[in-house]
Formats: sequence, structure tokens, C-alpha cells
Amino acid sequence: MIRQGKLLEVQDLQKNYGKSNNITKALNGVSFDILPGEFLGIMGPSGSGKTTLLNCIATIIKPTSGRVLLNNKNISAFDSTALAEYRGRRIGYLFQDFALLDNLTGRENILLPLSIHRMDVVKARAKLDELANFLEITDILNKFPSQMSGGQKQRVAAARSLIAEPEIILADEPTGALDTRSAKLLMNKLKGMNEASDRTILMVSHDPNATSFCSRILFIQDGVIFHELRRKYDESRENYYERILQLMAQFGGGSANVL
Repeated sequence: MIRQGKLLEVQDLQKNYGKSNNITKALNGVSFDILPGEFLGIMGPSGSGKTTLLNCIATIIKPTSGRVLLNNKNISAFDSTALAEYRGRRIGYLFQDFALLDNLTGRENILLPLSIHRMDVVKARAKLDELANFLEITDILNKFPSQMSGGQKQRVAAARSLIAEPEIILADEPTGALDTRSAKLLMNKLKGMNEASDRTILMVSHDPNATSFCSRILFIQDGVIFHELRRKYDESRENYYERILQLMAQFGGGSANVL
């Protein structure tokens, strides 16, 4: 259930690369809000600015101009302590390529953020057990990444991004490296967590199957958001998926053709 009030506000975000006459505008004035408990998708072709947008919100890269507000506070103005808190506890990042450390077991990879940020060990282990059961990875916690399938690695990575109970999960093409079955399982788990605990998720994806789990989708092209699609009340995921496909077909013909 989505609660009222803005959790995250992106205001006129711009990101340029290059200098003088050779400037590429990866983001060209992107603005939108995210409500607590929302599952928001960002779609667009390669090079449209999706990942750049996510990385600006994650403070992995710094925007050229514009602001990102978390609970009305500008994250660019955070001091080192507040920034560490933001990165370690307020957001969780789920990467497409898993980003697991090969020399650590699944359990150790999941608990790593907590050890870095010195969180309570007893609470961490209880949370780990809860996540492992929910994500169906209890039997692989003692395995190394080389001993896991792609789907298992991504669910371990999902547990790592959730272990600190962040307010927002940022997911960058989380199903991009997965087969159809593993992708559906992961999306069902993320959707279930979104619904059960009001976990706010912002997901970048080019996959209509994945974004059909979202409650709202923003379409981005050439660094600009040009359309929004919302799932209707009581609309089936199958019908929502068909509407996404229809829009993508129009999207392929250029933004001027999008209704």
C-alpha cells in the first residue's frame, strides 16, 4: 500500500559528459517524484539515460545540475557522515551483474554491508534468516558464487541489498542476466517484498516482463522523460504487459507517436 507524501524527489536533473563543442547530455532535465511503498519502473532504449539516472540517485556519479531530495533533504548537500548513512542504510543497490565477491560465501556476501557499517550482529543474523527463507536461498548460503546459478546469485545479491532494511531499493536491470524462469522468480520476490513491507523500489529495465510488476512506469528517451504509464486498479499483470508492449511499439517509432 502506497503511503502519502513524497519519499524521493528528482528535480530538473541534468548530467553532461564531454567539454565545449563535444557535450553529450545523458540527462536533460529529468523530474519526477516517488511515493513511499511505490514500485516504479524506468524504461528506455540503450543510451537513453536510465542507468545514469539511477547512479545519480545512488550518488555513484554527480549530476551536472538539478537536485535529488530524500524526505525534502538534498542528498548533494550531505556531509560525509550523512552520505555514508544514505549509501549504507537508506538505499540498497541491486546490480545487473550481481557484484558478488568470489572469495566470500553467499552468507558472507549478504552480511558484508552490515560489517562495513557496524550494524548489530544478532539483528543482522535474524534478518539474514528471514531473507534467506523468503528468497529461497537457505541451501546456498555456504556456497561461493562460482557454485551458484545466475538466479541464485541475483537472489543473494537481492538479500544483500535488503539486509540493512533500506527505504529505497535501486535495481539496475536486475533480470538482464537471468533466464525467463529465474527472472520471474526474482520479480515475484521483489513484488512480494514491496507489497508485504511497503518497500519502495525504483527499477531500471528494458524488459516489459519485469516492468509489468511495477505500479507505474516512466519512459525515458534522449535524457528526457516523455511518457508515464500506470497500472489500473484491479488490472491483471497480463493486460498491463500488453499495454507496455503497445507503448513500446509506438515508442520505437519516436516519442512524437506516443499517446
